[in-house]
Amino acid sequence: MNLKQIGIGLVSLILVIGGIWSFMISSYEEDLGTNNIFVANDSSNNLTNERNNSLFELSFSKSEESLEWSKLSISIQNETETMDCSKGNFTSKDIGNAKVSPKLSSDGETFSVVIDATSEEDFTHVNLGELKETDETAYDIRFSKTDIYLSENVTGTIIEDKTFEELNEVPNQDFTETSEERLDWYDYKITTHRIEVEDKIYIVKINENYYKIKFTSYYNDDDEPRYVSFMIGTIGNSEFPALSNSDLVSPAKCTIIESGEKIDLWETNEKIAIFENNFDICNSTCIIKITVTYEGIPVKGTSDIELN
Repeated sequence: MNLKQIGIGLVSLILVIGGIWSFMISSYEEDLGTNNIFVANDSSNNLTNERNNSLFELSFSKSEESLEWSKLSISIQNETETMDCSKGNFTSKDIGNAKVSPKLSSDGETFSVVIDATSEEDFTHVNLGELKETDETAYDIRFSKTDIYLSENVTGTIIEDKTFEELNEVPNQDFTETSEERLDWYDYKITTHRIEVEDKIYIVKINENYYKIKFTSYYNDDDEPRYVSFMIGTIGNSEFPALSNSDLVSPAKCTIIESGEKIDLWETNEKIAIFENNFDICNSTCIIKITVTYEGIPVKGTSDIELN
């Protein structure tokens, strides 16, 4: 075999490997969402002019797993508006385009937050209790691309043996995460050229309040990088000012009523009911569009239902 043939063989091999790598990158999907399929059924109660009607029920026609309420979002749309439903009393407001974008999950306690960390030169500074952008003079955590640092007044620790939902008490361990080093929250996968989030939970202490944080992605809905998303809730008896911030939340117009045994899960065999919450959503025959997302990914199921 002469040098020319060897050269052609090497080039062909490089092209094949490059093609395989490009295919792996372009076809990559994050391990988010669920294969469960939900179905909606009209409530047996007749619609009235009252503001507390039972609208419809949701269950799974196919279920491979129970779903954590902290990662769920259920919204409905009538002829005039779209409404997020909640197990609690409040739901998110649309705050428009912002570098810090929080959305309250259907559990009424956990926020899913997207941080615009795209700047090459500047950090995005965040107050975690208020879930709002601040500046370098008063912040709890800061973001730039993959670099995430706590402020000097914040300490943290890592939990790896519990789920986000199970973690409700302050752990008895040292808070060794400080502002001196960036958080170790991701892995870089060279085979897919992707940032993948590690399966760990950070507990951070801010004054006397403790927050649990689980990073979920480095990409936005358009698969653009440098948009860090995470879940955040409180543990113990900590206060969460964002839950009472009228700029972020408002009273929920529809509520979720459970029938299962585990309050932190929509269980595989559980039927839930959607009720009006002192708001007239439907008082006669109407079409309601239904959207369910899990970990930010749409769940397959009934897209709309006619109520009578």
